[in-house]
Amino acid sequence: MRCSGSVRFGVLVPEDAERLAQKLRLHNVEQERLVSMAEGWRRISPERGELAAQALIYRLGPQAFTDHALLGWARSQASANDGNWHAMATTPRRWTAPVFPLKAADFIKRGIEKGPALGAALRAAESAWLAAGFPDDTDALGAIADAAAKR
Repeated sequence: MRCSGSVRFGVLVPEDAERLAQKLRLHNVEQERLVSMAEGWRRISPERGELAAQALIYRLGPQAFTDHALLGWARSQASANDGNWHAMATTPRRWTAPVFPLKAADFIKRGIEKGPALGAALRAAESAWLAAGFPDDTDALGAIADAAAKR
Protein backbone atom coordinates (compact mmCIF):
# COMPACT_ATOMS: atom_id res chain seq x y z
CA MET A 1 0.00 0.00 0.00
CA ARG A 2 1.30 3.46 -0.91
CA CYS A 3 1.45 5.88 1.94
CA SER A 4 2.14 9.59 1.71
CA GLY A 5 3.28 11.67 4.65
CA SER A 6 -0.16 13.15 5.17
CA VAL A 7 -1.79 9.70 5.23
CA ARG A 8 0.63 8.52 7.93
CA PHE A 9 -0.51 11.49 9.99
CA GLY A 10 -4.15 10.68 9.23
CA VAL A 11 -4.81 13.78 7.09
CA LEU A 12 -7.52 12.88 4.63
CA VAL A 13 -9.74 15.97 4.77
CA PRO A 14 -9.14 19.63 5.72
CA GLU A 15 -10.62 19.10 9.19
CA ASP A 16 -7.97 16.43 9.89
CA ALA A 17 -5.28 18.90 8.86
CA GLU A 18 -6.68 21.56 11.18
CA ARG A 19 -6.76 19.14 14.13
CA LEU A 20 -3.21 17.96 13.43
CA ALA A 21 -1.98 21.54 13.10
CA GLN A 22 -3.43 22.41 16.49
CA LYS A 23 -1.99 19.29 18.08
CA LEU A 24 1.49 19.97 16.65
CA ARG A 25 1.17 23.73 17.27
CA LEU A 26 2.04 24.55 13.69
CA HIS A 27 2.43 28.13 12.51
CA ASN A 28 -0.43 29.54 10.44
CA VAL A 29 1.54 29.19 7.20
CA GLU A 30 2.28 25.53 7.95
CA GLN A 31 -1.35 24.88 8.86
CA GLU A 32 -2.58 26.53 5.64
CA ARG A 33 -0.18 24.41 3.60
CA LEU A 34 -1.35 21.22 5.31
CA VAL A 35 -5.02 22.12 4.83
CA SER A 36 -4.36 22.96 1.18
CA MET A 37 -2.75 19.58 0.58
CA ALA A 38 -5.63 17.76 2.26
CA GLU A 39 -8.21 19.29 -0.04
CA GLY A 40 -6.41 20.02 -3.31
CA TRP A 41 -4.45 16.98 -4.42
CA ARG A 42 -7.46 15.39 -6.11
CA ARG A 43 -7.48 18.08 -8.83
CA ILE A 44 -3.99 17.10 -10.00
CA SER A 45 -3.31 14.57 -12.74
CA PRO A 46 -0.97 14.56 -15.72
CA GLU A 47 -3.91 13.31 -17.79
CA ARG A 48 -5.54 16.75 -17.50
CA GLY A 49 -2.74 18.31 -19.57
CA GLU A 50 -0.23 21.12 -19.29
CA LEU A 51 -2.77 23.96 -19.61
CA ALA A 52 -4.73 22.58 -16.65
CA ALA A 53 -1.50 22.35 -14.65
CA GLN A 54 -0.61 25.93 -15.56
CA ALA A 55 -4.08 27.14 -14.56
CA LEU A 56 -3.64 25.45 -11.16
CA ILE A 57 -0.19 27.00 -10.74
CA TYR A 58 -1.78 30.38 -11.48
CA ARG A 59 -4.58 29.82 -8.95
CA LEU A 60 -2.64 27.99 -6.20
CA GLY A 61 0.88 29.32 -6.56
CA PRO A 62 3.93 27.20 -7.33
CA GLN A 63 4.52 25.80 -3.82
CA ALA A 64 0.93 24.66 -3.26
CA PHE A 65 0.80 23.22 -6.79
CA THR A 66 3.98 21.22 -6.14
CA ASP A 67 2.61 20.00 -2.79
CA HIS A 68 -0.61 18.86 -4.47
CA ALA A 69 1.20 17.26 -7.40
CA LEU A 70 3.56 15.28 -5.19
CA LEU A 71 0.72 14.14 -2.97
CA GLY A 72 -1.41 13.20 -5.98
CA TRP A 73 1.52 11.28 -7.44
CA ALA A 74 2.11 9.45 -4.14
CA ARG A 75 -1.57 8.47 -3.99
CA SER A 76 -1.66 7.34 -7.63
CA GLN A 77 -0.73 3.92 -8.96
CA ALA A 78 2.23 5.44 -10.85
CA SER A 79 5.78 4.46 -10.06
CA ALA A 80 8.35 6.82 -8.59
CA ASN A 81 9.98 7.04 -12.05
CA ASP A 82 6.79 7.99 -13.91
CA GLY A 83 7.80 10.59 -16.50
CA ASN A 84 4.35 12.16 -16.86
CA TRP A 85 3.97 12.75 -13.12
CA HIS A 86 7.55 14.00 -12.86
CA ALA A 87 7.02 16.47 -15.72
CA MET A 88 3.81 17.73 -14.15
CA ALA A 89 5.24 18.05 -10.63
CA THR A 90 8.18 20.07 -11.96
CA THR A 91 6.13 22.39 -14.17
CA PRO A 92 6.64 25.35 -11.76
CA ARG A 93 10.40 25.08 -12.40
CA ARG A 94 9.84 25.60 -16.14
CA TRP A 95 6.87 27.96 -16.18
CA THR A 96 6.00 31.08 -14.22
CA ALA A 97 2.40 32.20 -14.05
CA PRO A 98 1.78 35.58 -15.65
CA VAL A 99 -0.17 38.36 -13.98
CA PHE A 100 -3.74 38.76 -15.22
CA PRO A 101 -3.37 41.70 -17.62
CA LEU A 102 -6.92 43.10 -17.59
CA LYS A 103 -7.92 45.65 -14.96
CA ALA A 104 -11.16 47.20 -13.76
CA ALA A 105 -10.51 50.22 -16.00
CA ASP A 106 -10.70 47.95 -19.08
CA PHE A 107 -14.29 47.13 -18.18
CA ILE A 108 -15.31 50.56 -16.97
CA LYS A 109 -14.40 51.96 -20.39
CA ARG A 110 -16.67 49.26 -21.86
CA GLY A 111 -19.60 50.61 -19.83
CA ILE A 112 -19.50 48.31 -16.78
CA GLU A 113 -20.21 50.22 -13.58
CA LYS A 114 -18.31 49.69 -10.35
CA GLY A 115 -19.90 47.10 -8.12
CA PRO A 116 -20.96 43.47 -8.47
CA ALA A 117 -21.22 43.65 -12.28
CA LEU A 118 -17.60 44.81 -12.52
CA GLY A 119 -16.45 41.97 -10.27
CA ALA A 120 -18.43 39.45 -12.33
CA ALA A 121 -16.92 40.77 -15.57
CA LEU A 122 -13.40 40.55 -14.15
CA ARG A 123 -13.98 36.96 -12.96
CA ALA A 124 -15.47 35.93 -16.31
CA ALA A 125 -12.57 37.52 -18.19
CA GLU A 126 -10.00 35.86 -15.96
CA SER A 127 -11.62 32.44 -16.49
CA ALA A 128 -11.70 32.99 -20.26
CA TRP A 129 -8.06 34.14 -20.20
CA LEU A 130 -7.04 30.97 -18.35
CA ALA A 131 -9.02 28.76 -20.73
CA ALA A 132 -7.39 30.48 -23.71
CA GLY A 133 -3.92 29.68 -22.41
CA PHE A 134 -2.92 33.05 -20.93
CA PRO A 135 -2.81 35.11 -24.14
CA ASP A 136 -0.97 38.42 -23.95
CA ASP A 137 -1.68 39.95 -27.35
CA THR A 138 -3.91 43.01 -27.51
CA ASP A 139 -6.49 41.51 -29.89
CA ALA A 140 -7.08 38.41 -27.79
CA LEU A 141 -7.30 40.42 -24.58
CA GLY A 142 -9.71 42.86 -26.19
CA ALA A 143 -11.93 40.00 -27.36
CA ILE A 144 -11.90 38.46 -23.88
CA ALA A 145 -12.78 41.81 -22.30
CA ASP A 146 -15.54 42.48 -24.85
CA ALA A 147 -17.11 39.04 -24.30
CA ALA A 148 -16.97 39.37 -20.51
CA ALA A 149 -18.46 42.88 -20.65
CA LYS A 150 -21.41 41.64 -22.70
CA ARG A 151 -22.42 39.04 -20.09
